[in-house]
Amino acid sequence: MKRLCIPLLLLLLLTACGGPEQKAISTAAPVPSASPETAESTPAPAPTEEPAVPLHWIDAQNSTAYYQREPLYGEGGYGYGNGGVAAHSFDFAQGTEQIVGEPLELETANLYLFADEESLYWLWSGMITDTPMLLRSDLDGSNREALYEFSQGTAIAVWDGGLASDGTALYFRFCDISDQPTVPDAYSLVRLDPETGTMETLTNWNAFGGNLLGVWENRLLITRTTLAEDCPAEPVYSGYHVANLDELSPWLAVSLCAFDPVTGQEKALYTTEGHWFLDRRLAEEALWKVDEQNRLICRPLGETEDTVVTQLPQAMQIMGVYEEDVMFHGQEEGKEWLYIYNRADGSLTRSPQRRWIGGEDRAIWVMRETGPGQYLVWDDATTGMQQLADSAGTQYLIDGYARYAIASREALLDTAVPMTPVTRPGTF
Repeated sequence: MKRLCIPLLLLLLLTACGGPEQKAISTAAPVPSASPETAESTPAPAPTEEPAVPLHWIDAQNSTAYYQREPLYGEGGYGYGNGGVAAHSFDFAQGTEQIVGEPLELETANLYLFADEESLYWLWSGMITDTPMLLRSDLDGSNREALYEFSQGTAIAVWDGGLASDGTALYFRFCDISDQPTVPDAYSLVRLDPETGTMETLTNWNAFGGNLLGVWENRLLITRTTLAEDCPAEPVYSGYHVANLDELSPWLAVSLCAFDPVTGQEKALYTTEGHWFLDRRLAEEALWKVDEQNRLICRPLGETEDTVVTQLPQAMQIMGVYEEDVMFHGQEEGKEWLYIYNRADGSLTRSPQRRWIGGEDRAIWVMRETGPGQYLVWDDATTGMQQLADSAGTQYLIDGYARYAIASREALLDTAVPMTPVTRPGTF
């Protein structure tokens, strides 16, 4: 079970998300589309004998666990990250967290971890003088091996959430890093075959860049940004990217496209105009948004009409779309609260669960779906170094800011229903 849940800030800044398994969408009456599909689509190719490539999405979570990077304190607790960067695993069934695999000694801590049902992928990119790294291991971190030798001055651009696979090859966004601030970094979509040791470019993005967001019907979901020909302003290049996006926004269009890696053909599924980012959240094979009338609307991929899912009582921010629930944050009584929309019965309920996080009384934070109606949450937050062990009992010092629990929907809506604390086996 794959889920797409990416914080909205990342969605707005990077237009990144992934596509999980298909789920049913509300059958409420459709409403006219608020955003016309203006992006040009490549004509459908002639019939071909080539079969579609069976694609699946890989992100930080598989059906049994969630993985995140964990910078470690050096010997004696000196220097956060000086002890290397480790893989931190959360086991949903056992309700445990631990270090998996040997920590890596890296120049920077920007390690990205992605997992499918068989393997854990370790990806790292540094500066223009560094060489990217792509490793694959078993899910417990053992048998780690390099999959490809990259060139210096390049980057594996997966900071927006994941990569795709056809069972053999991997598909991801790749970057040739510019050595001049007035020349944008060059981004491309590539296919890497670890068995043959080859990497090929499937398509290139323009100076505005683009993202790989997920997979759908054996197509890669990518974004493309175009600038209208009648735009009176020209792009200004600074800091290795287009620096005047706000000025250009009224003449920009961002399209979500389905790209066929076999034929190279692509089709625009949705386009938003007047923005430099995709204005919807991609989840459960649909595009979701709270509109100006405070309605939750969605559009299943491949369709051209929006569906009103529910009328919200006030302005709210989508925090996650899951198999059974949609999570929102909204303001009430001068505080921010978690609201849960039950997709089965259509109810919207405010969660009474609150936690002391970052020195403030805040709404409980839902991190991931661990199963239908089950969620990994921040249950507590403290400061200072804490211990986390691997399966062999080796102790590591981490920044123990957050403690976690697995909560059902019922626990999120009723403080009398207990949550299951996530434990740390092997720690003192």
